[in-house]
Amino acid sequence: MVLKSATADIIRLSQNTVVWELDYRTRSMRRARHVDLRFLRKLDHGASIVRGFWSRYGSCNYSADTLLTCVQHLKRWLDFCNESNLSLAHCGAASEDMVRSFMAWSARRGIRRKSTSRHVSTLIECLAEAANLEVPGSGDGLRQRKLGILLSCHENRHRIGRESKALDDIEWQRLLSAARREVDMMIRDYQPGDVPVSGIALVPFMVLVAAYTGANTTPLLAFKRKSWTPAPVLEGYWSVKWRKDRAKGHEQQNLIFPRKVIEGPSLIEILDFVQTWTAPLIERVPENCRNDLWLHQSRHRSARSAALGPIGFLRHHAMSWMHKHSLRSNMDCIRSNAAITLLRSGKTLTNVQHFLQHAEIVTTWRYLRSAVLRPVFNSVIAATQERILGRVVPQPRAVGATTIETSPAVHAALVSGSWDLGTCACRDPYRSPMPGEITGRLCRSFHACYTCPHGVWFKEHLPLEVWKLSRLESLRTSDPHWSQKYQTTCEIIRRDILGEFSAEECAWAEREASAFGPLPILAAWGVTL
Repeated sequence: MVLKSATADIIRLSQNTVVWELDYRTRSMRRARHVDLRFLRKLDHGASIVRGFWSRYGSCNYSADTLLTCVQHLKRWLDFCNESNLSLAHCGAASEDMVRSFMAWSARRGIRRKSTSRHVSTLIECLAEAANLEVPGSGDGLRQRKLGILLSCHENRHRIGRESKALDDIEWQRLLSAARREVDMMIRDYQPGDVPVSGIALVPFMVLVAAYTGANTTPLLAFKRKSWTPAPVLEGYWSVKWRKDRAKGHEQQNLIFPRKVIEGPSLIEILDFVQTWTAPLIERVPENCRNDLWLHQSRHRSARSAALGPIGFLRHHAMSWMHKHSLRSNMDCIRSNAAITLLRSGKTLTNVQHFLQHAEIVTTWRYLRSAVLRPVFNSVIAATQERILGRVVPQPRAVGATTIETSPAVHAALVSGSWDLGTCACRDPYRSPMPGEITGRLCRSFHACYTCPHGVWFKEHLPLEVWKLSRLESLRTSDPHWSQKYQTTCEIIRRDILGEFSAEECAWAEREASAFGPLPILAAWGVTL
């Protein structure tokens, strides 16, 4: 059956209904967007994918842009099936090898890993949902292996080891100070009948609410009026209901917080003021938005709710407020800093997990990892910079090796270059002191020589260090995480290694380095830059 509908309520349709076209509209949209899936008719399993698509994405009130993006992902799958002559009797027959072949096909066409991971994620969700519609439970296996399949994609591999979004302490205090200053001014200058004249006026209040509660950005914008009440069992504490769709088994959750804070207005005072401030706008917004908290006037003097277009609100109003105060942050950073502040106040990791409403403590650790480990990294880097000064010998290796106090066998290896590991010479690469290394096995800690006490630099290594510095600097514009990955290494090369040689020796090294050309750098086993 083919249906063209003007409603977004797909949940009530029969499972046997195939919706090839649909004018999709949610409550936050002024006009419907046309979603066209007729291109999937070319596939023998196209009808099953369409049913799985609407079952997975059409029943969750996703934005139209999200649905149209997923449609573009499915077009990649169509191209793959046409070129590889793939035929599926039903979606339940899809296998992990088939999905990996699709990933390899994308890589051969130069599609970025981040985009490939999104394509594969959408495909797995549609195939698994379609298989479950045909035979309940038959698609759960593919969905459970989704993370393992995506590990080779850039987005998910980076996600596992990514840094926290948290701001540094100075930027965090600047953000809070700017928000408190504006909130205090607006509360002081308020006159009965005043309303927020734009969404920007609400942003400082949102910043403080997010800092006090640790709420996600989208649930924060969806706060309801009169949703905070005294906690039933804790005197001096209040609770607020907030929605978190990702919580396992809990859509509505109660967040407990203290009524009073040390500095600035309390959370209850902020929420009560915003509720009073936006009250005149209740009758001017659509009926389904009258219970929303964050109401404001638009450019056309009409009233809007921030919950109707959270992405647009954050993109325009929140970022405009950040730029106004010269802040290098966004609303997503506040949750991480709120967790770090709680941890530094003496709370345990489990307390922070409950505060963030995380189902897994591993997720909580991802929020706190950089704040916990940064002091350790800084002390290691400082100690390394002190030690490295004695390991740079600005002489040829035949002369410089004699100045190092070590055994005759190590002297011979240093002079002959048999223990050179590319970056520098090593006193003993088979007894590395680096964490994770095994005695008797060749050291595998790539580019860790700058922090290892076994590394020694002679004049012969100078051209390679000059070339490496230039190569890493060239990655600054293409890698958004360059400062976390390479900045410390470049500073050590520039200040502590090249600084030990004369200007004439550095000029000689630059001439020698020009002969290397655009060679790749081996950054890890099987990974080149």
